[in-house]
Amino acid sequence: MDTIRPVRESELDELIDLICAVHNPAGHERYRGYIKGDPTWCPAQTPVVVVGGRIVSTLRIWDRWVHLGATPVRMGGIGGVTTHPDYRRRGLATRLMAHAAEYMRDDGYDLGLLFTMIPARFYRRLGWSCVPLMGFHAKLHRPPPPVRPALEVLPFDESRDLAETVALYQRYNNGRSGSLLRPRPYWDYAPSRVRGVLPTAVVRGPAGLGGYINWKNDEVYEVAYESGPALDALVQHLLNECMAAGVTEIHGEIPHSHPFVDALVATADADLRFAGDSSMMALPLDLSALIAKAAPEAAESVVCRRLPDDLMCRLLFGESSSRDLEPILGTRGISLEAGETRQLEEWFPRREVIFWEPDHF
Repeated sequence: MDTIRPVRESELDELIDLICAVHNPAGHERYRGYIKGDPTWCPAQTPVVVVGGRIVSTLRIWDRWVHLGATPVRMGGIGGVTTHPDYRRRGLATRLMAHAAEYMRDDGYDLGLLFTMIPARFYRRLGWSCVPLMGFHAKLHRPPPPVRPALEVLPFDESRDLAETVALYQRYNNGRSGSLLRPRPYWDYAPSRVRGVLPTAVVRGPAGLGGYINWKNDEVYEVAYESGPALDALVQHLLNECMAAGVTEIHGEIPHSHPFVDALVATADADLRFAGDSSMMALPLDLSALIAKAAPEAAESVVCRRLPDDLMCRLLFGESSSRDLEPILGTRGISLEAGETRQLEEWFPRREVIFWEPDHF
């Protein structure tokens, strides 16, 4: 009989071998760092299915905090869902997901999140809901202007820049829906470093660090800045680097309405295409309690109880407003009165939702 239980310290080599065999044969050091290099990890966050004394399936729960709207909530990030090929189609991953949801409820998590690489319908059947994220794709047509920006852009230097980067991240993302809270130790965790949390370049001026950008090749992972001049300097620097490397197209998981994308398009006379996907999925572990945290005035609302969970998730993050969702509600046989729509707009305003690339799990 197969059983689900927390992994044992003595089984970590076997666990990592399984994950590498399924996902990345060269990933032993990476996956060991995910455990040994993350002080938030505990064995209960890595349940395993054991059949005949052998680990054949597992997943990981990442203990993090995320902004839901402007409210920080405790999040369990589901990652590393793995089943040995010889044991698939037996419902093991389904049982593990149910086990993880029960564990998170019992341990006081507010929300589950995951980024699916398989068709979302598997997780939808288990009660998870898609929360679409926007992105951009820009084809560059004009080189950056041959002028020196008002502020200097330098390669990131950890000893000089990290403390100010941490502080700028906190200011820039305070209340930004979708972004993780990153306490100072988070920047040193092995998973954070492996996923490239440190910036590529920073803007510095007389007052200190005024912005940073994180990119690789043709993808922008993250950006933050204090002022218009800092933003302009980052954009010009990125375009200079792209021109030197022969890069003519840039993309990223940043909404097309973000000022960085607007400045990039204007400076490079770029053709802009909207991008995005529905790979981020959410599971409210107690929807009523989550509403009470994110919008206390809506806690006793009858209209919120009438809305499907998947659409409430989109409202809670601010990905859509109630007016955006009215046509969908109509097709599902749900109609809102004008007063109810206005009330939902007030409680759950539309927001720019960003889950920065280096924080994916």
